[in-house]
Amino acid sequence: MRLAGKVAIVTGGARHIGAAYCRRLAAEGAAVVIADILDGQSVADGIHSSGGKAIAFKIDVSDENDTERMAAQTIQAFGAIDILVNNAAIFINIQRHPFYEITAEEWDRVSAVNIRGPFLCAKAVFPKMKEQRSGKIINISSLQRPIGARRAFCITSHPKQR
Repeated sequence: MRLAGKVAIVTGGARHIGAAYCRRLAAEGAAVVIADILDGQSVADGIHSSGGKAIAFKIDVSDENDTERMAAQTIQAFGAIDILVNNAAIFINIQRHPFYEITAEEWDRVSAVNIRGPFLCAKAVFPKMKEQRSGKIINISSLQRPIGARRAFCITSHPKQR
């Protein structure tokens, strides 16, 4: 197991590809923190039933207090933070409509989760990684083609090519 003794946090880990990241990290030996605004306990239970270690925290990645609590509770539970997978994003729940019909509130919420969220999570875990003199931060993005309202997701999640 390549990640035995490591601790990984996966934001947006309660479902879909985030849950798959959690299960794979656990299968490689990592203790996993499922950090999601949704309930990730079923993912944690599945990892436990496979012999792994996992806990689920309900957090909003766009809330600085939540991300600081995520880091503190991870350290309290496992004593380290070795890996952060910034996976949380708003995409599935975005209603499709022309970009000129996107409300400022919708734009702000997508930006808060998809841009501010990874920043706040990295900021929260960095002090422990610096103290340990090691750590990995993995930012997940998308190559989804921008269509209408989903344009807000694509602009905030698409890797910039130079």
